[in-house]
Amino acid sequence: MAKLYINKDIAADADKMKYWLTGNDSISFPDIQGFIDWIPGDDNRIDIELHSCGGDCTEAYAIYDALRASGKEISCKVVGNAASMATVILLAAPIERRSAYQHAQLLIHSPYYPSSARIGDITLAKLEELKSELQAEKEKMLGLYVDRTGRDRSILEAQMDTDSWFDAEKAIELGFISSIVPATSASANKTNFNNNPNIKSMAKEEKKVTVAQAFHMLGVALGVVKDAPESVGMVITTSTGDELTVEREEGEIQVGDPASPDGEFVLEDGRTVVVTDGVITEIKEPASEEDDTQALKDRIAELEAENASLKSSAKSEADARIIAAVEKAGGEAWLKKATGAYVPAGRSYNPQPKKTEEVKPVSLVEQKLEEARERNKKRYSKK
Repeated sequence: MAKLYINKDIAADADKMKYWLTGNDSISFPDIQGFIDWIPGDDNRIDIELHSCGGDCTEAYAIYDALRASGKEISCKVVGNAASMATVILLAAPIERRSAYQHAQLLIHSPYYPSSARIGDITLAKLEELKSELQAEKEKMLGLYVDRTGRDRSILEAQMDTDSWFDAEKAIELGFISSIVPATSASANKTNFNNNPNIKSMAKEEKKVTVAQAFHMLGVALGVVKDAPESVGMVITTSTGDELTVEREEGEIQVGDPASPDGEFVLEDGRTVVVTDGVITEIKEPASEEDDTQALKDRIAELEAENASLKSSAKSEADARIIAAVEKAGGEAWLKKATGAYVPAGRSYNPQPKKTEEVKPVSLVEQKLEEARERNKKRYSKK
């Protein structure tokens, strides 16, 4: 997807110098044509972010025609203001791919000659000529509005005659857009990227044109110097110290912003940014404390179930080893034979023979004493 930022006034190349020398900038049809030619052939999408107060009618119609003739899938989003001829560029995208942010503003009006226009001496014939030219320009613009919005001519003409701004809701009613882009990152703890010290800003500071820059710009206008597409964005340091590059000059990053590299990045405020194919596809809000607690409980339950499964598997494996050993020894026949003579512990009785009393050896002294006792017994027994 090629990202095209139209955030300048629309001017012809011949008028660019007056913008550049005053520190401003503008965009022309050759700029857009060069951008389209720069897009790789296999990239079939152009995503436009529009913030412009309009400008030169001829250049704007040429840009509108070039975008529609590119063969690309065009989408356009109003990010600030889209006034006058910028609304014509908006209509280069089909209605289903036209959108705006909530606080965007649009303005359509009838053509006019600015007070600075050099129209020469005013005569009645000149006034008639100018009137005819303005009427033709109005018919051309009104016809395009009717064709691309599908709204009634009288309603659009009435809005042009008011020459006043209208919001995104009114833009839907008038058929200029089909949807309002939601604020995907609105939260109480969101990061202010403009004040975050971990963001290295790559956006240009207030432009001060030097003489060398002025000559470079003149060379681009004359076609002798090629002006490469300018990369503007911010580098965000994530909670892990990695760097995420987002192509946005200022404000909150949004889903749809070009970014690199691909992957999931956790920011310091806890949000997770998902980048797929060079585009932010999702911004996840940080989980609440209740979510963390529930996730921990779920993990504990998962580990307990896994532990029980391992124990069951271990028991089954032990049983399998026993069965294998029995089969190897001879199977069921061997098992019956081995268990036929088995007597459970505690039921067997093996009587032990009584121990005979051992005759202790008699010493010579004891023998003499015993003989003396026997003689005395006989002596006293005779009396």
